[in-house]
Amino acid sequence: MAEIRTAIGLMSGTSMDGIDVALVRTDGEAVVERGGFLSVPYEPAFRERLKQALEDAKAIKQRDERPGELSRMERDLTLRHAQAVALFLQQEKLKREDIDLIGLHGQTVLHRPDEALTVQLGDGPLLADETGIDVVYDMRANDMVHGGQGAPLVPVYHQALAHQIPGHQWPVCFVNIGGISNLTFLDRDGTIIGFDSGPGNTLIDQWVEAHAGIPYDDGGRIASEGSVIMPLAERYLDNPFFTASTRRSLDRNDFRPPEGHEAELSDGARTLAFVSAAAILKSAGHLPTPTKTYVICGGGRLNQTIMADLVRLAGEKGARVVTAEEADFDGDAMEAEAWAYLAVRSARGLPLTFPGTTGVKAPVIGGVLAPSVILRTPRLVLTRWLDGDEERLVELHGTPETSAYVGHGKPWDRDYARERLAGWRTGFHRHGFSTLKLMTASGSQFVGRAGISWYEDAQVHQLAYSIERSKWGMGYAGEIASALVGWFFEAEIGQRLEAMAHVDNAASLHILKKTGFRDIDMRTVRGEPCRFFEMTRAVYADLANASPSRKPTS
Repeated sequence: MAEIRTAIGLMSGTSMDGIDVALVRTDGEAVVERGGFLSVPYEPAFRERLKQALEDAKAIKQRDERPGELSRMERDLTLRHAQAVALFLQQEKLKREDIDLIGLHGQTVLHRPDEALTVQLGDGPLLADETGIDVVYDMRANDMVHGGQGAPLVPVYHQALAHQIPGHQWPVCFVNIGGISNLTFLDRDGTIIGFDSGPGNTLIDQWVEAHAGIPYDDGGRIASEGSVIMPLAERYLDNPFFTASTRRSLDRNDFRPPEGHEAELSDGARTLAFVSAAAILKSAGHLPTPTKTYVICGGGRLNQTIMADLVRLAGEKGARVVTAEEADFDGDAMEAEAWAYLAVRSARGLPLTFPGTTGVKAPVIGGVLAPSVILRTPRLVLTRWLDGDEERLVELHGTPETSAYVGHGKPWDRDYARERLAGWRTGFHRHGFSTLKLMTASGSQFVGRAGISWYEDAQVHQLAYSIERSKWGMGYAGEIASALVGWFFEAEIGQRLEAMAHVDNAASLHILKKTGFRDIDMRTVRGEPCRFFEMTRAVYADLANASPSRKPTS
Protein backbone atom coordinates (compact mmCIF):
# COMPACT_ATOMS: atom_id res chain seq x y z
CA MET A 1 0.00 0.00 0.00
CA ALA A 2 1.34 3.44 -0.95
CA GLU A 3 2.18 5.91 1.79
CA ILE A 4 -0.47 8.51 2.62
CA ARG A 5 0.93 12.01 2.11
CA THR A 6 -0.32 15.32 3.48
CA ALA A 7 -0.30 17.99 0.79
CA ILE A 8 -1.39 21.59 0.40
CA GLY A 9 -2.75 22.76 -2.93
CA LEU A 10 -2.51 26.38 -4.06
CA MET A 11 -4.73 27.72 -6.83
CA SER A 12 -4.85 31.18 -8.35
CA GLY A 13 -7.30 30.88 -11.21
CA THR A 14 -8.27 32.83 -14.29
CA SER A 15 -10.68 34.94 -12.23
CA MET A 16 -7.58 36.43 -10.55
CA ASP A 17 -9.49 37.12 -7.35
CA GLY A 18 -7.09 35.52 -4.87
CA ILE A 19 -5.32 32.37 -3.70
CA ASP A 20 -7.23 29.27 -2.64
CA VAL A 21 -5.45 26.97 -0.17
CA ALA A 22 -6.65 23.44 0.58
CA LEU A 23 -5.28 20.37 2.33
CA VAL A 24 -5.61 16.76 1.21
CA ARG A 25 -4.27 13.53 2.68
CA THR A 26 -3.90 11.04 -0.13
CA ASP A 27 -1.91 8.27 -1.74
CA GLY A 28 -2.41 9.97 -5.11
CA GLU A 29 -4.84 7.25 -6.15
CA ALA A 30 -8.10 6.16 -4.54
CA VAL A 31 -7.48 7.35 -0.97
CA VAL A 32 -8.58 10.97 -0.51
CA GLU A 33 -9.17 12.66 2.85
CA ARG A 34 -10.11 16.30 2.43
CA GLY A 35 -8.93 18.82 5.03
CA GLY A 36 -9.21 22.54 5.67
CA PHE A 37 -9.64 25.40 3.21
CA LEU A 38 -8.72 29.07 3.11
CA SER A 39 -9.25 31.76 0.48
CA VAL A 40 -6.92 34.74 0.55
CA PRO A 41 -8.25 37.56 -1.68
CA TYR A 42 -6.07 39.92 -3.70
CA GLU A 43 -6.54 43.60 -3.06
CA PRO A 44 -7.70 45.70 -6.06
CA ALA A 45 -4.24 47.18 -6.74
CA PHE A 46 -2.68 43.74 -7.04
CA ARG A 47 -5.46 42.57 -9.35
CA GLU A 48 -4.63 45.52 -11.59
CA ARG A 49 -1.01 44.39 -11.66
CA LEU A 50 -2.14 40.90 -12.65
CA LYS A 51 -4.16 42.35 -15.52
CA GLN A 52 -1.07 44.17 -16.70
CA ALA A 53 0.84 40.91 -16.44
CA LEU A 54 -1.59 39.39 -18.95
CA GLU A 55 -0.73 42.19 -21.37
CA ASP A 56 3.03 41.84 -20.77
CA ALA A 57 2.81 38.09 -21.31
CA LYS A 58 1.51 38.50 -24.86
CA ALA A 59 5.11 39.19 -25.92
CA ILE A 60 6.37 35.82 -24.63
CA LYS A 61 7.74 33.45 -27.26
CA GLN A 62 9.66 31.07 -24.96
CA ARG A 63 8.06 29.99 -21.69
CA ASP A 64 10.99 31.07 -19.52
CA GLU A 65 10.82 34.67 -20.77
CA ARG A 66 9.58 37.33 -18.33
CA PRO A 67 9.22 40.64 -20.25
CA GLY A 68 8.15 43.92 -18.67
CA GLU A 69 7.24 43.63 -15.01
CA LEU A 70 6.65 39.87 -15.13
CA SER A 71 9.84 38.95 -13.27
CA ARG A 72 9.00 41.21 -10.32
CA MET A 73 5.37 40.14 -10.46
CA GLU A 74 6.37 36.46 -10.30
CA ARG A 75 8.40 37.08 -7.16
CA ASP A 76 5.67 39.16 -5.50
CA LEU A 77 3.04 36.58 -6.42
CA THR A 78 5.16 33.75 -5.01
CA LEU A 79 5.69 35.59 -1.73
CA ARG A 80 1.92 36.07 -1.46
CA HIS A 81 1.52 32.33 -1.89
CA ALA A 82 4.03 31.78 0.92
CA GLN A 83 2.02 34.14 3.13
CA ALA A 84 -1.15 32.24 2.25
CA VAL A 85 0.49 28.97 3.32
CA ALA A 86 1.55 30.55 6.62
CA LEU A 87 -1.99 31.81 7.26
CA PHE A 88 -3.41 28.40 6.43
CA LEU A 89 -1.03 26.57 8.78
CA GLN A 90 -1.95 29.02 11.53
CA GLN A 91 -5.67 28.55 10.86
CA GLU A 92 -5.39 24.76 10.91
CA LYS A 93 -2.93 24.72 13.86
CA LEU A 94 -0.36 22.83 11.79
CA LYS A 95 3.42 23.03 11.55
CA ARG A 96 5.41 22.92 8.33
CA GLU A 97 6.70 19.52 9.41
CA ASP A 98 3.13 18.21 9.17
CA ILE A 99 3.07 18.87 5.41
CA ASP A 100 4.85 16.64 2.89
CA LEU A 101 4.26 18.66 -0.27
CA ILE A 102 2.82 21.82 -1.73
CA GLY A 103 1.19 21.69 -5.16
CA LEU A 104 1.60 25.11 -6.82
CA HIS A 105 -0.55 26.01 -9.80
CA GLY A 106 0.63 29.60 -10.15
CA GLN A 107 -1.09 32.31 -12.17
CA THR A 108 -1.66 31.51 -15.83
CA VAL A 109 -0.74 34.56 -17.87
CA LEU A 110 -0.49 32.88 -21.28
CA HIS A 111 -1.91 29.66 -22.68
CA ARG A 112 -1.46 28.90 -26.38
CA PRO A 113 -1.93 25.15 -26.81
CA ASP A 114 -1.63 25.36 -30.58
CA GLU A 115 1.93 26.65 -30.06
CA ALA A 116 2.67 24.23 -27.17
CA LEU A 117 3.17 27.30 -24.99
CA THR A 118 1.81 27.76 -21.48
CA VAL A 119 3.12 30.14 -18.81
CA GLN A 120 2.17 30.12 -15.15
CA LEU A 121 3.81 32.68 -12.89
CA GLY A 122 5.06 31.06 -9.69
CA ASP A 123 8.61 30.39 -8.50
CA GLY A 124 8.65 26.88 -7.04
CA PRO A 125 12.16 27.02 -5.53
CA LEU A 126 11.43 30.40 -3.91
CA LEU A 127 8.19 29.07 -2.44
CA ALA A 128 10.04 26.01 -1.09
CA ASP A 129 12.65 28.27 0.53
CA GLU A 130 10.01 30.56 2.03
CA THR A 131 7.80 27.79 3.42
CA GLY A 132 10.36 25.10 4.23
CA ILE A 133 8.14 22.60 2.40
CA ASP A 134 8.88 20.70 -0.82
CA VAL A 135 6.97 22.20 -3.77
CA VAL A 136 5.72 20.55 -6.96
CA TYR A 137 5.10 23.13 -9.68
CA ASP A 138 4.94 23.58 -13.47
CA MET A 139 2.60 20.60 -13.89
CA ARG A 140 1.26 21.50 -17.32
CA ALA A 141 4.42 21.82 -19.39
CA ASN A 142 5.35 18.16 -19.85
CA ASP A 143 1.90 17.39 -21.19
CA MET A 144 2.48 19.96 -23.95
CA VAL A 145 5.92 18.51 -24.69
CA HIS A 146 4.11 15.23 -25.42
CA GLY A 147 1.54 16.82 -27.70
CA GLY A 148 -1.20 17.55 -25.18
CA GLN A 149 -3.19 20.73 -24.62
CA GLY A 150 -1.77 21.27 -21.13
CA ALA A 151 -5.29 21.34 -19.68
CA PRO A 152 -7.38 20.23 -17.95
CA LEU A 153 -5.41 18.50 -15.21
CA VAL A 154 -8.16 18.17 -12.60
CA PRO A 155 -10.06 15.19 -14.14
CA VAL A 156 -7.93 12.54 -12.43
CA TYR A 157 -8.87 14.12 -9.07
CA HIS A 158 -12.54 14.17 -10.04
CA GLN A 159 -12.21 10.47 -10.81
CA ALA A 160 -10.92 9.83 -7.28
CA LEU A 161 -13.83 11.77 -5.75
CA ALA A 162 -16.56 10.31 -7.94
CA HIS A 163 -16.53 6.90 -6.27
CA GLN A 164 -18.82 8.25 -3.54
CA ILE A 165 -21.56 9.15 -6.06
CA PRO A 166 -24.26 6.42 -6.27
CA GLY A 167 -24.08 4.23 -9.36
CA HIS A 168 -27.56 5.09 -10.62
CA GLN A 169 -26.45 8.74 -11.03
CA TRP A 170 -23.73 7.88 -13.56
CA PRO A 171 -22.42 8.94 -16.06
CA VAL A 172 -21.23 11.94 -14.02
CA CYS A 173 -19.89 15.24 -15.28
CA PHE A 174 -17.94 17.51 -12.92
CA VAL A 175 -18.04 21.11 -14.11
CA ASN A 176 -15.77 23.80 -12.74
CA ILE A 177 -17.12 27.26 -13.54
CA GLY A 178 -14.10 29.45 -12.99
CA GLY A 179 -12.86 32.18 -15.30
CA ILE A 180 -12.86 29.47 -17.97
CA SER A 181 -15.20 26.51 -17.45
CA ASN A 182 -14.00 22.95 -17.82
CA LEU A 183 -15.72 19.61 -17.46
CA THR A 184 -14.77 16.06 -16.55
CA PHE A 185 -16.92 13.18 -17.86
CA LEU A 186 -16.73 9.89 -15.96
CA ASP A 187 -18.45 6.58 -16.67
CA ARG A 188 -18.53 3.31 -14.76
CA ASP A 189 -16.38 1.55 -17.36
CA GLY A 190 -13.41 3.77 -16.43
CA THR A 191 -13.93 6.34 -19.17
CA ILE A 192 -12.38 9.69 -18.25
CA ILE A 193 -12.73 12.65 -20.59
CA GLY A 194 -11.97 16.26 -19.80
CA PHE A 195 -11.80 19.52 -21.69
CA ASP A 196 -12.42 23.24 -21.40
CA SER A 197 -16.08 23.88 -22.14
CA GLY A 198 -16.09 27.64 -22.77
CA PRO A 199 -16.16 30.98 -20.97
CA GLY A 200 -17.21 30.77 -17.33
CA ASN A 201 -17.08 33.86 -15.16
CA THR A 202 -14.42 35.80 -17.01
CA LEU A 203 -16.68 37.58 -19.51
CA ILE A 204 -19.19 38.52 -16.79
CA ASP A 205 -16.40 39.78 -14.51
CA GLN A 206 -14.88 41.88 -17.29
CA TRP A 207 -18.28 43.25 -18.28
CA VAL A 208 -19.42 44.37 -14.83
CA GLU A 209 -16.00 45.73 -13.93
CA ALA A 210 -15.94 47.84 -17.09
CA HIS A 211 -19.50 49.13 -16.74
CA ALA A 212 -20.25 49.05 -13.00
CA GLY A 213 -16.79 49.33 -11.46
CA ILE A 214 -17.15 46.14 -9.41
CA PRO A 215 -15.03 42.97 -9.80
CA TYR A 216 -17.88 40.46 -10.27
CA ASP A 217 -21.66 40.04 -10.32
CA ASP A 218 -22.29 38.87 -6.77
CA GLY A 219 -24.79 36.01 -6.87
CA GLY A 220 -25.89 37.00 -10.37
CA ARG A 221 -27.93 39.90 -9.01
CA ILE A 222 -27.17 42.24 -11.90
CA ALA A 223 -27.90 39.54 -14.46
CA SER A 224 -31.20 38.70 -12.74
CA GLU A 225 -32.51 42.16 -13.64
CA GLY A 226 -31.75 41.84 -17.35
CA SER A 227 -32.85 39.88 -20.42
CA VAL A 228 -30.90 37.62 -22.75
CA ILE A 229 -29.97 39.28 -26.04
CA MET A 230 -30.16 36.16 -28.19
CA PRO A 231 -28.29 37.45 -31.27
CA LEU A 232 -25.37 38.38 -29.00
CA ALA A 233 -25.52 35.02 -27.17
CA GLU A 234 -25.64 33.12 -30.46
CA ARG A 235 -22.60 34.98 -31.70
CA TYR A 236 -20.62 33.52 -28.81
CA LEU A 237 -22.15 30.04 -29.13
CA ASP A 238 -21.48 29.94 -32.88
CA ASN A 239 -17.74 30.25 -32.20
CA PRO A 240 -15.81 27.48 -34.01
CA PHE A 241 -14.52 26.35 -30.61
CA PHE A 242 -17.86 24.64 -29.96
CA THR A 243 -18.08 22.81 -33.28
CA ALA A 244 -14.46 21.79 -33.85
CA SER A 245 -13.88 18.05 -33.96
CA THR A 246 -10.92 18.35 -31.60
CA ARG A 247 -11.39 19.73 -28.10
CA ARG A 248 -8.78 22.32 -27.13
CA SER A 249 -7.94 24.25 -24.00
CA LEU A 250 -8.68 27.95 -23.77
CA ASP A 251 -6.78 31.08 -22.91
CA ARG A 252 -8.53 33.84 -20.97
CA ASN A 253 -8.31 36.06 -24.06
CA ASP A 254 -9.91 33.60 -26.51
CA PHE A 255 -13.33 35.13 -25.80
CA ARG A 256 -13.74 38.88 -25.35
CA PRO A 257 -16.60 40.76 -23.63
CA PRO A 258 -19.13 42.68 -25.75
CA GLU A 259 -18.56 46.27 -26.77
CA GLY A 260 -20.27 48.81 -24.54
CA HIS A 261 -22.81 49.81 -27.19
CA GLU A 262 -24.07 46.22 -27.63
CA ALA A 263 -25.98 46.01 -24.34
CA GLU A 264 -26.84 47.91 -21.22
CA LEU A 265 -25.37 46.64 -17.91
CA SER A 266 -27.97 44.11 -16.75
CA ASP A 267 -28.80 42.76 -20.23
CA GLY A 268 -25.10 42.25 -20.93
CA ALA A 269 -24.61 40.39 -17.62
CA ARG A 270 -27.76 38.31 -18.26
CA THR A 271 -26.66 37.38 -21.76
CA LEU A 272 -23.17 36.37 -20.63
CA ALA A 273 -24.61 34.28 -17.77
CA PHE A 274 -26.72 32.42 -20.33
CA VAL A 275 -23.64 31.93 -22.53
CA SER A 276 -21.74 30.42 -19.57
CA ALA A 277 -24.49 27.85 -18.96
CA ALA A 278 -25.26 27.13 -22.62
CA ALA A 279 -21.56 26.67 -23.42
CA ILE A 280 -21.35 23.82 -20.91
CA LEU A 281 -24.28 21.97 -22.47
CA LYS A 282 -23.08 22.65 -26.01
CA SER A 283 -19.60 21.32 -25.22
CA ALA A 284 -21.14 18.30 -23.47
CA GLY A 285 -22.56 17.37 -26.86
CA HIS A 286 -19.08 16.07 -27.73
CA LEU A 287 -19.26 13.41 -25.00
CA PRO A 288 -19.81 9.76 -25.99
CA THR A 289 -23.00 9.26 -23.95
CA PRO A 290 -25.51 11.60 -22.23
CA THR A 291 -24.66 12.77 -18.74
CA LYS A 292 -27.07 11.90 -15.93
CA THR A 293 -25.60 14.13 -13.21
CA TYR A 294 -23.73 17.43 -13.42
CA VAL A 295 -21.76 18.35 -10.29
CA ILE A 296 -21.01 22.08 -10.34
CA CYS A 297 -18.05 23.60 -8.53
CA GLY A 298 -16.07 26.82 -8.79
CA GLY A 299 -17.27 30.37 -8.20
CA GLY A 300 -19.86 30.19 -10.97
CA ARG A 301 -22.06 27.87 -8.91
CA LEU A 302 -22.77 30.88 -6.66
CA ASN A 303 -24.21 32.83 -9.59
CA GLN A 304 -27.90 31.95 -9.30
CA THR A 305 -28.62 33.14 -12.83
CA ILE A 306 -26.04 30.81 -14.35
CA MET A 307 -27.28 27.94 -12.20
CA ALA A 308 -30.94 28.51 -13.12
CA ASP A 309 -30.06 28.42 -16.82
CA LEU A 310 -27.94 25.34 -16.31
CA VAL A 311 -30.68 23.47 -14.42
CA ARG A 312 -33.19 24.31 -17.15
CA LEU A 313 -30.95 23.44 -20.10
CA ALA A 314 -29.70 20.20 -18.54
CA GLY A 315 -33.24 19.25 -17.51
CA GLU A 316 -34.32 19.51 -21.14
CA LYS A 317 -31.82 16.72 -21.82
CA GLY A 318 -32.95 14.61 -18.88
CA ALA A 319 -29.98 15.43 -16.67
CA ARG A 320 -29.79 16.51 -13.04
CA VAL A 321 -27.68 19.43 -11.80
CA VAL A 322 -26.31 19.56 -8.24
CA THR A 323 -23.81 21.84 -6.57
CA ALA A 324 -20.62 20.34 -5.19
CA GLU A 325 -21.99 20.84 -1.68
CA GLU A 326 -25.15 18.90 -2.49
CA ALA A 327 -22.87 16.03 -3.55
CA ASP A 328 -20.93 16.37 -0.26
CA PHE A 329 -17.89 18.11 -1.79
CA ASP A 330 -16.52 21.63 -1.35
CA GLY A 331 -17.04 23.62 -4.51
CA ASP A 332 -14.71 26.41 -3.41
CA ALA A 333 -11.86 24.11 -2.41
CA MET A 334 -12.00 21.51 -5.17
CA GLU A 335 -9.50 23.09 -7.58
CA ALA A 336 -6.96 23.73 -4.81
CA GLU A 337 -7.56 20.21 -3.47
CA ALA A 338 -6.85 18.89 -6.95
CA TRP A 339 -3.46 20.59 -7.01
CA ALA A 340 -2.56 18.96 -3.69
CA TYR A 341 -3.63 15.57 -5.08
CA LEU A 342 -1.68 16.14 -8.30
CA ALA A 343 1.44 17.05 -6.32
CA VAL A 344 1.35 13.66 -4.60
CA ARG A 345 0.82 11.89 -7.94
CA SER A 346 3.74 13.81 -9.41
CA ALA A 347 6.02 12.90 -6.49
CA ARG A 348 5.07 9.23 -6.96
CA GLY A 349 5.69 9.33 -10.71
CA LEU A 350 2.03 8.72 -11.55
CA PRO A 351 0.50 10.26 -14.69
CA LEU A 352 -1.34 13.57 -14.45
CA THR A 353 -2.87 13.69 -17.94
CA PHE A 354 -4.44 11.16 -20.27
CA PRO A 355 -5.51 10.82 -23.90
CA GLY A 356 -9.10 11.57 -22.95
CA THR A 357 -8.24 14.72 -21.00
CA THR A 358 -5.58 16.64 -22.90
CA GLY A 359 -5.17 14.71 -26.14
CA VAL A 360 -1.79 13.14 -25.38
CA LYS A 361 -1.14 9.79 -27.05
CA ALA A 362 -0.43 8.03 -23.74
CA PRO A 363 -0.67 8.92 -20.02
CA VAL A 364 1.96 11.52 -19.11
CA ILE A 365 3.65 12.36 -15.82
CA GLY A 366 4.37 15.98 -14.99
CA GLY A 367 5.57 18.54 -12.51
CA VAL A 368 8.91 19.79 -11.27
CA LEU A 369 10.00 19.20 -7.68
CA ALA A 370 11.63 22.05 -5.76
CA PRO A 371 12.96 20.55 -2.54
CA SER A 372 12.90 22.69 0.57
CA VAL A 373 16.26 23.37 2.17
CA ILE A 374 16.31 22.56 5.88
CA LEU A 375 19.92 23.61 6.37
CA ARG A 376 22.47 25.19 4.04
CA THR A 377 26.27 25.46 4.21
CA PRO A 378 28.64 26.94 1.62
CA ARG A 379 28.82 23.61 -0.24
CA LEU A 380 25.92 21.52 1.01
CA VAL A 381 22.16 21.46 1.63
CA LEU A 382 20.03 19.21 3.80
CA THR A 383 16.64 18.38 2.28
CA ARG A 384 13.79 15.95 2.88
CA TRP A 385 13.78 12.41 1.54
CA LEU A 386 11.70 11.60 -1.55
CA ASP A 387 10.05 8.49 -2.92
CA GLY A 388 12.72 6.33 -4.52
CA ASP A 389 15.53 7.61 -2.30
CA GLU A 390 15.98 4.11 -0.90
CA GLU A 391 18.09 3.52 -4.01
CA ARG A 392 20.47 6.26 -2.85
CA LEU A 393 20.74 4.63 0.58
CA VAL A 394 21.54 1.26 -0.98
CA GLU A 395 24.35 2.95 -2.91
CA LEU A 396 25.50 4.72 0.28
CA HIS A 397 25.54 1.65 2.50
CA GLY A 398 25.41 -1.26 0.06
CA THR A 399 28.91 -2.67 0.66
CA PRO A 400 30.64 -4.12 3.75
CA GLU A 401 33.03 -1.15 3.79
CA THR A 402 30.29 1.52 3.74
CA SER A 403 27.96 -0.26 6.18
CA ALA A 404 30.49 -1.40 8.77
CA TYR A 405 29.72 1.33 11.31
CA VAL A 406 26.04 2.08 10.60
CA GLY A 407 22.65 0.47 11.12
CA HIS A 408 22.82 -3.27 11.63
CA GLY A 409 26.39 -3.36 10.35
CA LYS A 410 25.50 -5.23 7.16
CA PRO A 411 25.12 -3.97 3.58
CA TRP A 412 21.72 -2.32 3.20
CA ASP A 413 19.12 -3.73 0.83
CA ARG A 414 16.07 -1.87 -0.46
CA ASP A 415 13.74 -3.20 2.23
CA TYR A 416 16.02 -2.13 5.06
CA ALA A 417 16.64 1.25 3.39
CA ARG A 418 12.90 1.75 2.98
CA GLU A 419 12.37 0.91 6.66
CA ARG A 420 14.97 3.47 7.75
CA LEU A 421 13.50 6.13 5.46
CA ALA A 422 10.05 5.59 6.96
CA GLY A 423 11.48 6.05 10.45
CA TRP A 424 13.31 9.23 9.52
CA ARG A 425 10.23 10.68 7.85
CA THR A 426 8.15 9.92 10.93
CA GLY A 427 10.78 11.56 13.11
CA PHE A 428 10.76 14.70 10.96
CA HIS A 429 6.97 14.98 11.11
CA ARG A 430 7.00 14.49 14.86
CA HIS A 431 9.92 16.69 15.86
CA GLY A 432 10.81 18.92 12.90
CA PHE A 433 14.25 17.32 12.61
CA SER A 434 15.65 13.89 11.79
CA THR A 435 18.22 12.27 9.52
CA LEU A 436 17.92 14.07 6.18
CA LYS A 437 19.27 13.86 2.64
CA LEU A 438 22.61 15.60 2.07
CA MET A 439 23.16 17.12 -1.37
CA THR A 440 25.64 19.50 -2.97
CA ALA A 441 24.50 23.13 -2.79
CA SER A 442 23.36 23.04 -6.42
CA GLY A 443 21.21 19.99 -5.68
CA SER A 444 22.89 18.07 -8.49
CA GLN A 445 24.86 15.46 -6.51
CA PHE A 446 23.98 13.15 -3.65
CA VAL A 447 26.50 13.41 -0.83
CA GLY A 448 25.02 11.24 1.91
CA ARG A 449 22.81 11.61 4.94
CA ALA A 450 23.05 13.70 8.09
CA GLY A 451 20.87 15.02 10.86
CA ILE A 452 19.84 14.95 14.48
CA SER A 453 17.54 12.34 16.00
CA TRP A 454 15.68 12.20 19.29
CA TYR A 455 15.92 8.90 21.19
CA GLU A 456 12.96 8.69 23.52
CA ASP A 457 14.26 5.82 25.65
CA ALA A 458 17.57 7.53 26.39
CA GLN A 459 16.05 11.03 26.39
CA VAL A 460 18.88 12.31 24.22
CA HIS A 461 19.44 14.16 20.93
CA GLN A 462 22.10 12.53 18.78
CA LEU A 463 24.05 13.79 15.77
CA ALA A 464 24.73 11.38 12.88
CA TYR A 465 26.17 11.60 9.36
CA SER A 466 27.38 9.29 6.58
CA ILE A 467 29.14 10.42 3.43
CA GLU A 468 29.03 8.66 0.05
CA ARG A 469 32.24 6.69 -0.61
CA SER A 470 33.44 8.72 -3.62
CA LYS A 471 33.24 11.91 -1.54
CA TRP A 472 35.32 10.81 1.42
CA GLY A 473 38.23 13.09 2.22
CA MET A 474 36.56 16.26 0.85
CA GLY A 475 35.68 17.75 4.24
CA TYR A 476 31.93 17.31 3.83
CA ALA A 477 31.44 15.42 7.11
CA GLY A 478 33.10 18.12 9.19
CA GLU A 479 31.22 20.87 7.33
CA ILE A 480 27.79 19.40 7.94
CA ALA A 481 28.57 18.27 11.50
CA SER A 482 29.60 21.78 12.48
CA ALA A 483 26.52 23.30 10.79
CA LEU A 484 24.16 20.85 12.49
CA VAL A 485 25.65 21.62 15.90
CA GLY A 486 25.15 25.34 15.25
CA TRP A 487 21.60 24.82 14.03
CA PHE A 488 20.72 22.64 17.03
CA PHE A 489 21.77 25.22 19.60
CA GLU A 490 20.80 28.37 17.67
CA ALA A 491 17.30 26.96 17.13
CA GLU A 492 17.18 26.10 20.86
CA ILE A 493 16.19 22.50 20.21
CA GLY A 494 17.94 21.22 23.32
CA GLN A 495 20.58 21.82 25.95
CA ARG A 496 22.79 18.85 25.16
CA LEU A 497 23.78 16.99 22.00
CA GLU A 498 25.39 13.56 21.79
CA ALA A 499 27.33 11.77 19.07
CA MET A 500 28.98 8.39 18.77
CA ALA A 501 31.54 6.62 16.61
CA HIS A 502 32.96 3.12 16.48
CA VAL A 503 36.37 2.92 18.14
CA ASP A 504 37.89 1.89 14.80
CA ASN A 505 36.29 4.73 12.84
CA ALA A 506 39.26 7.08 13.09
CA ALA A 507 37.81 9.62 10.64
CA SER A 508 34.62 10.16 12.63
CA LEU A 509 36.45 10.25 15.94
CA HIS A 510 38.68 12.99 14.54
CA ILE A 511 35.75 14.99 13.14
CA LEU A 512 33.79 14.92 16.40
CA LYS A 513 36.77 16.09 18.44
CA LYS A 514 37.57 18.80 15.89
CA THR A 515 33.94 19.98 15.96
CA GLY A 516 34.22 20.51 19.71
CA PHE A 517 32.59 17.40 21.15
CA ARG A 518 33.93 16.05 24.43
CA ASP A 519 34.67 12.32 24.76
CA ILE A 520 32.59 11.08 27.72
CA ASP A 521 32.78 7.26 27.73
CA MET A 522 32.81 3.99 25.80
CA ARG A 523 29.71 1.82 25.43
CA THR A 524 28.77 -1.31 23.56
CA VAL A 525 26.29 -0.81 20.71
CA ARG A 526 24.95 -3.97 19.03
CA GLY A 527 27.97 -5.81 20.40
CA GLU A 528 30.48 -3.27 19.04
CA PRO A 529 32.65 -0.85 21.10
CA CYS A 530 31.78 2.82 20.47
CA ARG A 531 33.05 6.11 21.88
CA PHE A 532 30.34 8.54 23.01
CA PHE A 533 30.70 12.32 22.89
CA GLU A 534 28.69 15.29 24.10
CA MET A 535 28.38 19.02 23.58
CA THR A 536 26.44 21.30 25.90
CA ARG A 537 24.92 24.67 25.19
CA ALA A 538 27.55 26.35 27.38
CA VAL A 539 30.41 24.71 25.47
CA TYR A 540 28.81 25.65 22.14
CA ALA A 541 28.40 29.26 23.25
CA ASP A 542 32.10 29.48 24.09
CA LEU A 543 33.02 27.96 20.71
CA ALA A 544 30.61 30.22 18.80
CA ASN A 545 31.97 33.34 20.50
CA ALA A 546 35.48 32.29 19.59
CA SER A 547 34.50 31.45 15.98
CA PRO A 548 31.26 33.16 14.76
CA SER A 549 31.54 31.30 11.42
CA ARG A 550 30.34 28.17 13.21
CA LYS A 551 26.76 29.48 13.10
CA PRO A 552 24.63 27.88 10.36
CA THR A 553 23.81 29.68 7.11
CA SER A 554 20.10 28.81 7.26
